[in-house]
Amino acid sequence: MKLNYKPIVVLLFALAVSICAGSFFEVSMTGDGKQQLENMLSGLLNAENGGSENVQSTASFAGCFFRILAKNLVVIALAYISPVVLITLPVLPTFMLLRGLSFGFSAAMTLEVTGIRGILYIITTLLPQNLIQLPVYCALTALSLQAGAVRIKRAAGRKRNAMQLDAKRYSLIFLTGLGVITLSCLLEAFLVTSV
Repeated sequence: MKLNYKPIVVLLFALAVSICAGSFFEVSMTGDGKQQLENMLSGLLNAENGGSENVQSTASFAGCFFRILAKNLVVIALAYISPVVLITLPVLPTFMLLRGLSFGFSAAMTLEVTGIRGILYIITTLLPQNLIQLPVYCALTALSLQAGAVRIKRAAGRKRNAMQLDAKRYSLIFLTGLGVITLSCLLEAFLVTSV
């Protein structure tokens, strides 16, 4: 099965739109809820007199890593079986777009609370794992949607000569994606527990 790059470009564009939407949502928020979020974030980022050590001691590296990895494993497993169980086909695109929204929201909130210093927080805590995970999720989403479309066309009988899904290659791409996501989860857990 040859991976089509047009869906990846469309998904990257949709991801950029979701990041912008998350940023715009944060900017347009008003009221007590936003103030409470800003106060909590300010308390975490500007912790003084041992505040950051207390947060750091409660989050162990292994616990943080397995919690992050478990969430990603569930999503990847559901995406992997989506060409067979078509009901799970929207799981990975939805997860990817929600990650974009949360990234945009978090980045905008960090900048609003900490000002120019927030750029450093974004570069050191939000950006590294997302630069790895989001493109991988785009590629896996495109592959999953493409395999699902081939299966739907074959089931409808509209495309009798459709290429047989190359399960070995499909599995290899997903395993490679899982390996890269696991490495990025290690990086994320390290950043969460050390910053």
